[in-house]
Order: sequence, then structure tokens, then C-alpha cells
Amino acid sequence: MKRKVIFDCDPGLDDALALLLALSSDELDVLAITTIAGNSTIENTTQNALNLLEFYGKSNIPVSKGSSNPMLGRFNSGSHVHGSTGIGGVDLPKAKAHCDNRRAHELIAQEILKSNEKVTLIATGPLTNIGMAISLYPEIIEKIEMISLMGGSINVGNVSAVAEANCKNDPEAAHIVFNSGLKIAMFGLNVTYQTYITPSEMQEIREIGGKYAQVAADFLEYHFESYKVLPYFKGDPSHDSCAVAYLLKPELFEMEMLNVVVDLSGQYSRGQTIVDLHKVTGRQENALVALKSNREGFVQLLKDSIKKLSIR
Repeated sequence: MKRKVIFDCDPGLDDALALLLALSSDELDVLAITTIAGNSTIENTTQNALNLLEFYGKSNIPVSKGSSNPMLGRFNSGSHVHGSTGIGGVDLPKAKAHCDNRRAHELIAQEILKSNEKVTLIATGPLTNIGMAISLYPEIIEKIEMISLMGGSINVGNVSAVAEANCKNDPEAAHIVFNSGLKIAMFGLNVTYQTYITPSEMQEIREIGGKYAQVAADFLEYHFESYKVLPYFKGDPSHDSCAVAYLLKPELFEMEMLNVVVDLSGQYSRGQTIVDLHKVTGRQENALVALKSNREGFVQLLKDSIKKLSIR
């Protein structure tokens, strides 16, 4: 039986590849896509989601626009990594489909409540939509199987010394999610940086042939532009795809139940996910945290997914 999922994202070059993994899978039934600002504006991320679904041959899946700003303050855009449109220099045809009329948090709640089975949430952007959904509709919590999310980190930041962009962009929403009592699988920078794709592997993907392979290679190469100037990046980190890959091949990751707290007040650490790695605080474990990945296995999964989508 297929796992029913709702994919909450901010496309985003790495979201585009994560969507490819989800939409090519025979194991996931994607009920809806909800969008959030983050990698770009809400207008761009929503249009990108529509365009990507049509490009991947899945334009029947509803797309709902979410929040343009976090629960408090304003988002910081990732345009320096993802380009002015959110998907770098890739020019996809504009989709014929339009957005669902419901707000993202409303769609999340309604789709979960009407489902005969529990629903898994995949989250690859700031957690605003999901935080709002479980706050305004707490009755959905018992019908959520789990949340597989890209966010946070054990030991490194990318928008501050210690904070990752998705959690930093809406710490309040992340705090709500991590304190919801839901089963959470967390894929932070510590493991997404491990799960990189080298330039030679990007070329191997391009050589698969066909439009999906070409566009996937384009996404990877553009995303890598902002990383390759740094000597400790051997390839493009596969941030968002890890949250999908875990649902398809959990054996690719070493996971451990740990306590995660989202810092809301620190001058330098706001948005940091403080992970009790050595279990010294006595706080209850609330998340399954990814510690290591099988990088080669992940790259093979991406290649196989591109090939599978290409023959449909």
C-alpha cells in the first residue's frame, strides 16, 4: 500500500530534486503540494511548484499557497543560492494549472482529516504552514503518521554559526513542530552535507539522457555554484532530498532518537536546533535524528528515480 504524503516545500533547486524523488516513486501517493516562502518569494516558490509538477507529468496534484512570512518577523530569502526565480538558470514552461483556493494550512488539515489512512508530511522549507495547521487544527495530530523534515543541525549552521536556514526562518513554527508529540525524522546539515553529489556524478546523471536527467543535472550544477568556492565541499549537498530518500530507503541513514530543542531567544543562537547528542539533559527524546548517510546509495537512488520517471 502506498504511503500517503503531503509535501510542504519552498522550491528551490534542492526542493525540485526532492520532488523528483517523491513523484517518481511507486511507494508514495502525493496528495498535495503546499508552498512556503524561503528559498524565494511565495509567488516564485508557488509558481515553481506548479511548473515542476507539470514538467514531471503530475499536474493533477493540487498546489496550495502558504505563508509569505513566518509567524514572527520576515523571511530571509535564499536567492544568493537559488537565483532570483528560485530554480537558478533553469527555465521551465509555465504551468497551465492554477493554485487551489485553500490556504496551505487549511489544505493540510482538510486533506489529513478526509484521508482514510494516516498521512505523512514531508517538509523541506520553513515549518510555518505545518506549525499553523497543527496549532489551528489539533485534531489532525492523531492522523499524522510522521513528519520527515529537512531542517536544523547537530553541529553546524549555514545562516549563522549554529542555525540552519529553515529553522532560522521560523523558529516559532519549528518549536511548535518539535513539541507536538508527533514522530519526527530530522535531516539536518550535519547529514545533508555528507550526502553530496560530485561533479563527475552530475555528469553521469546528465548522460542518462532525456529531459529529466538534463534538468536534474542543471539543478545540481547551479546549486553547487555557491558551494564549490569553499574547499571543504567536494560536491553539491543534497539537503531536501534526504527527507524523501528516508521514506523510500530508510537503510541509507543511521538514525537515533534524541531530544531536540529550538532556541527562540539567543542573540547569536536563535533558530538553532540544540540536539542532546549524549543524552546529558534528561529531556525526553522527541525526534529521530539522522547522524550518517550512505552517500553512494543515495546517489544511486537519485539516478534510479530519474530513469524511472523517464520511462513513464
